[in-house]
Amino acid sequence: MILRECFPCDSGNTQYNAFNLDDIRYIYTKIGDDYSREIFANRLMYSLVGDYEYIGRIVANTQTGRKIEKMLNGLESICIYGAGKRGTLLIKMFPRLNWKGFIDKKGNGFCFGYPIYSLEDFEYRQEMTILVSTAYEEALIRKYLVEDRNVPKEKIIVLEEYIRNIYDDIYFEPRYIKNINMKNKIFMDLGCYDGKDSIKAINYFYQDDIHVYALEPDDKNHQVCIDRFKMYGDKVQLIKKGIGCQKTMRHFQEGGAGARFSETGEAVVEIDTIDNIIGTQDVGFIKMDIEGYEEDAIAGGIETIKRCSPILAVSVYHKKSDIWRIPLKILEINPFYQLYFGHYTFAWDDTVLYAIAK
Repeated sequence: MILRECFPCDSGNTQYNAFNLDDIRYIYTKIGDDYSREIFANRLMYSLVGDYEYIGRIVANTQTGRKIEKMLNGLESICIYGAGKRGTLLIKMFPRLNWKGFIDKKGNGFCFGYPIYSLEDFEYRQEMTILVSTAYEEALIRKYLVEDRNVPKEKIIVLEEYIRNIYDDIYFEPRYIKNINMKNKIFMDLGCYDGKDSIKAINYFYQDDIHVYALEPDDKNHQVCIDRFKMYGDKVQLIKKGIGCQKTMRHFQEGGAGARFSETGEAVVEIDTIDNIIGTQDVGFIKMDIEGYEEDAIAGGIETIKRCSPILAVSVYHKKSDIWRIPLKILEINPFYQLYFGHYTFAWDDTVLYAIAK
């Protein structure tokens, strides 16, 4: 699992980030269900004030969050192993549970009013349940707790075992697109990374026999996609370009999942637009996860979005302003969209906006 900086692509430009209340009200009226409204409201507040409690509220209301709460509810005394982002998020998600405190290598002090015990000072008591919140070395931690601290195996819960599927439906949320047929048979995967989302689209819309345009400018990611797409023949067209608001060349920082445009990047890649690539073809679905350049990509696809009204699944977490600027941009182009939101990680990132024409 990669732990990422909050708002990694944010410029801090206050004028760029500005909005008015009428914009927010307009977005809110276009949101199609209460679950999405809650994500939007909490994501907006997180962007404005930076309090991680709002992310906790989002995660707690996911299907995974509700399962975790049900599992922990009623336990007499819960001690969290790890006082980092995940551990503190649990407190913010479920403030009414019977938390005892934290166990952490750094030890000592308090967090949200709960004591932080060092490994040496921690003493297990039979009423305790230990919740391992860390993202790494869970097996070693479990072994240490059992063998060195005399914690019974059945009293240890490893969080990772309960959240590993939270990412499964990203970009293809069943509650919003389960019964939708792609009348236009083209799927665009903008920022296809390792190609898995393109393949997921092929399998998800297998009855529609779709064609995929997959764009990925990163050298290593592109090679992974070449290998992965071999079995799909001409069903997938892999394009080694970035996507933006105009055709140009741009410096690019290579780096796997976090590859992005950067003035300090050593690579130089070709940028194209949705409208130029698609031309007069009809597009049914566009997925965007392009490290803060989603708004630029939308600006380069105005004619396609107007003409085809494709399903849009767009990441809205790279910049503080994404949560309002991207919905406004989409609605400005095509006001017939209804908006929905989903969240797919046990952290601040991977919030997705779905725009579906009604």
